[in-house]
Amino acid sequence: MVRALHLLIAGLIVIQLHAQFDALPGANASWTTSFWVGPGYPYEGYHYTYDAVSPDTVYNGTVYKKLLVATSIDGSIYPAVYGGALYDNELGQVSYWEPGAADPVLLYDFDVIPGDTLYDVHGLYPQDVRVFAVDTVTINGTERRRVELECLGMTGPTGIHWIQGIGCTEGLLQMAVCGSVSGLGELVCMTASDTVQWGPNVGGVGDCALALGMADAPEALALTTYPVPAEEQLFVQGARTGARLEVYGSDGRIVLASTAHQGRLDISALLPGVHLLRVTDEDGEVRTARFVKR
Repeated sequence: MVRALHLLIAGLIVIQLHAQFDALPGANASWTTSFWVGPGYPYEGYHYTYDAVSPDTVYNGTVYKKLLVATSIDGSIYPAVYGGALYDNELGQVSYWEPGAADPVLLYDFDVIPGDTLYDVHGLYPQDVRVFAVDTVTINGTERRRVELECLGMTGPTGIHWIQGIGCTEGLLQMAVCGSVSGLGELVCMTASDTVQWGPNVGGVGDCALALGMADAPEALALTTYPVPAEEQLFVQGARTGARLEVYGSDGRIVLASTAHQGRLDISALLPGVHLLRVTDEDGEVRTARFVKR
């Protein structure tokens, strides 16, 4: 009887793992990612959306959802072009068909357990990586499966995650699980059904295009930060007296809050990396800018 019960439970677990599982939204979603090579190089931003005009492309009878990507380099915006296509098999796996590639590759796999080995196809140096941990995290009121990855030669947590319904914390299509001196990527913002799921203002109505300055704003309200990168002090131009300053870490949480004072912000306590500065003026106007803490 006990053995039969154990078999029944095991069977239910298997069925549950292979039930319908939306790893990423199938429509009406956007991702904004950043990439910075290092000092002396420009910031690169990428804004991905599903193609609403010509949404599908087919590979071996399988329908892939086409992506459009608009590129931003230091504030200069380039028109959106074809950025590849995604396929979610509803079993936890997402495949990506890169522009010009002969075949798609596995991008995400949420049906894994700790110790499983995966091939990181979108690292700067593609290589095998290992699943360090699998758990769940609640974001915007929704429980999501989360997979943390580690480098085979550097055992231990990296803080790099795949998150169900959102993507990779280093960017929709980019990862550097084993680290790199050749660039720093980050998922800056992600929306689904016009609701922010990752980045500042989670749960609010928003468009990730704002995170890279892709939406028009009055010139008088331009927001800039320097130096690049910053170490102890961050100087902010364009923040009005009395404005509220909030700094968000890579996990979308507020790590520093202050009031605009002489255009200077003490960031000495922040961890190194890319951060998002959100400025809310007294009249409710919100503007954002990214900066790097060294």
